[in-house]
Amino acid sequence: MFDLNLLKQVSETDLQIAQYISNHQSSVAFMRVRELAEKTHVSPATIVRFTKKMGYTSFPELRLALKQNLTERDVMRQQTQSKNYLAETQLPVDFEQKIEQLVTILGQASFIHCLGNGASGVMAQYAQQRFSTLGYRSIASISAFIPYLASKHEKKNETIDEVCLFFSISGESPDIVQLAKALVDTSIYTVSITNKEANRLATLCDFSLAYDAPSHRQAYNVDLSSQLSAVYIIEALTEKLYLKNNLI
Repeated sequence: MFDLNLLKQVSETDLQIAQYISNHQSSVAFMRVRELAEKTHVSPATIVRFTKKMGYTSFPELRLALKQNLTERDVMRQQTQSKNYLAETQLPVDFEQKIEQLVTILGQASFIHCLGNGASGVMAQYAQQRFSTLGYRSIASISAFIPYLASKHEKKNETIDEVCLFFSISGESPDIVQLAKALVDTSIYTVSITNKEANRLATLCDFSLAYDAPSHRQAYNVDLSSQLSAVYIIEALTEKLYLKNNLI
């Protein structure tokens, strides 16, 4: 909450004020100067001087900073709770093991392809953006009609040079399944990320990672299924790739 370098330069009384504020942020955020002075057994003038020593122009500015800090903590808490819920209810028990295996595979690749249609295409684009941020050569496509077959070649060894990530909720999208078939027995290592384990796409790929989220497919091919698990997987992969590449 407060700059440690500034705290090193203040008196014992100021440190006690800082400690009280840090321990009671939710209540101090709505206190007046006199109320905080009574709680910390100092004068209102001491509170005002402490506020300015910490870099704030006024006590109301300090209170605003406290409220913003509390809001950020609430958001982080909610994100943690959501991730825990996904991990407990929608991800496989061997999720961490599979992520580690996939991180090793992606770490060897010189090029990463990210493919998907519809909402899954958005996931493919998000994954590609994250990989590019980490310095990986990658491309995203929301169309299966791309010239992969022009460079199709047989596998020569076990070295993985290119990886293709297929994002599909059902794992049964005809265009995606057809492309996965075309890549069988080529040097491109294929990975399926789907909702549910049993689907044609998973059987065609070299590696499959499935989550188990409720399906909300409506009439006229409208699919309102949540993509939170796919986002979780993408972020877990890229975060672990970052850590793997930046270990000291």
